Amino acid sequence: MLLLTGVAGCGSPTETLPTTPASRATSTATPAPATPPRMILRAKDDPTAALLAALPGALVVTDTNCVAAKSSLDGRVVPLSWGYGWTARIENGKAVVYEPDGEVFAKEGEKVTLGGGTSGKYADHPCAAGHQVFAVNNAATDSGG
Repeated sequence: MLLLTGVAGCGSPTETLPTTPASRATSTATPAPATPPRMILRAKDDPTAALLAALPGALVVTDTNCVAAKSSLDGRVVPLSWGYGWTARIENGKAVVYEPDGEVFAKEGEKVTLGGGTSGKYADHPCAAGHQVFAVNNAATDSGG
């Protein structure tokens, strides 16, 4: 399991978004998109805080081609905001999220535990669809899970 730590907002996720199957590479119904999945990204100068909420789940891509997390607690799909420099692209039919230094953070369908908290700051972003987002902290840590 992976844990990410450091951003604005607090609390727990409260909304659900539709997702594509976790393994689009083997799905005949939903082919992998030709374009990289979208991400809500914070600006380089956005302040960050060490938030203490945790979101355990799996990395998913929504029907609107956005990186999100499917909560292992209640099955909700939660939109995510990421720190400056994080990126996502498609590799072998799955989304792969990269840390700012170019290291792989997680692949679509993998279990993750994200540190951070909820924020309404990006509710107008197409990936949030008017919902609060889980603001993922900036530093990735292997949680040993």
